[in-house]
Amino acid sequence: MMTKHFFYAMLLGLTIVSCAEEQTSKSITPIAVNIVNITQDDGVNSSSEKFPGIIKPIKTSNISFQVAGDITKLPVSLGDYVKKGQLIAAIDPSMYNAQFEANKAQANLAKENFTRINSVFQKGSIAEIRMIEAKSNYEQAQSALNAASKNLNHTKLTAPFSGYISNKLMESGDVASPGMPIVELIDLSKVQAIISLSDKEVNNYKTGTKASIYVPTLDKTFSGTLTEIAVQSESRTPVYTAKITVDNPDFVLKPGMTCTNVVENKSNNLNDATIQNFKLPVDVVSITNEGQNFVYVVNTENQTAQRKIVEIGKLYNDGIEIKSGLAIGDKVITSGYHKLTNNTPIKILTK
Repeated sequence: MMTKHFFYAMLLGLTIVSCAEEQTSKSITPIAVNIVNITQDDGVNSSSEKFPGIIKPIKTSNISFQVAGDITKLPVSLGDYVKKGQLIAAIDPSMYNAQFEANKAQANLAKENFTRINSVFQKGSIAEIRMIEAKSNYEQAQSALNAASKNLNHTKLTAPFSGYISNKLMESGDVASPGMPIVELIDLSKVQAIISLSDKEVNNYKTGTKASIYVPTLDKTFSGTLTEIAVQSESRTPVYTAKITVDNPDFVLKPGMTCTNVVENKSNNLNDATIQNFKLPVDVVSITNEGQNFVYVVNTENQTAQRKIVEIGKLYNDGIEIKSGLAIGDKVITSGYHKLTNNTPIKILTK
């Protein structure tokens, strides 16, 4: 009987030891998270404002012929890049060439006639009026020749500046008329972010002010300058158009892209650019049962999540203001935070 009890006791002891070993052999799996580093770029600076905008080319031109005719060549396509002076289109030059040759012959004849009459006049054998008439006929013929030469040259349409074909309005075989657009050409070496200022804001800004634009499609920020501010509002609305010019050497900025523009407020008399607060995505900020707001940051010493109580401020279109609780250099957890508690091990995902 004692042997049987001893056997059960040994079996129970082995079971407990086995369970303990199994529990200790299990390790806590770190939670995968994404983070954002708090930098000065995340600051809410009272000396700058953000405006939504749209990218437009700095220069747009509708290219057209100055003479009429049948289009015989149109070697460009939509989206092509053309250099200044490159052929865009040509019309049938036969009629203008014939007119040029006729005017050339008349000009040569008028020149010979004037030379001969002037020679006789110099000898005093002819009245001065005859020489003046001959000179006038020669000058008129020469003017007609110059006009015919220009018309002949205008049968070829070349690019007035380097840029992209943004629109193609006619095709080869169509009949072109003077002033009728053939293609639209845009210069993208520089672009402009078009923003709107209210009547309360327009006097707070001056041309030459530094600005930056953020393009969500490219996830990139570009430096620019506020170059134009309208002095008259748009029709029936108290809105004034302003333009931020940005260099675009790689042509990555395309017309129609949306952007967020940050412009320094010149009316603000701050003597420094110290960032007072920070701004984070709204969903990153959570709330405790006691009503306190908090975020999770990375404890770099042991790679765990650390809860930080923060004070929130204004709500913006792209985030919420953090008035206190964070500092530059903090790594705020932006995904996976709903699975975290204080001191939970984490694994930072690389983008």
